[in-house]
Amino acid sequence: MEVNRDQVLRMAKLSRLELSEGEVAKMTESMNQLVEYMAVLKKLDLKDVEPMLAVDTSARPLRPDELKPSLPKSETFKNAPSVNMDHFSIPKVMGG
Repeated sequence: MEVNRDQVLRMAKLSRLELSEGEVAKMTESMNQLVEYMAVLKKLDLKDVEPMLAVDTSARPLRPDELKPSLPKSETFKNAPSVNMDHFSIPKVMGG
């Protein structure tokens, strides 16, 4: 499989990215290198390799859970820009 210019432009549009012609060419080349590398990885014989759950399996020091009193609502909302029905209220970020 090869990634072509039209596919890069389609992905850029879906991602809402504006790419220059140079960036499109660079991205096409980069994505083709990635696809080639994935093809190399697919050819590896991994049937005798045990799956990894994590890169670092050393023990994690955990602190004991301790019950502590919460802040009162008046203190909690003191620095909030806006409060609505005992909840933090923030401006819309997406959509109309």
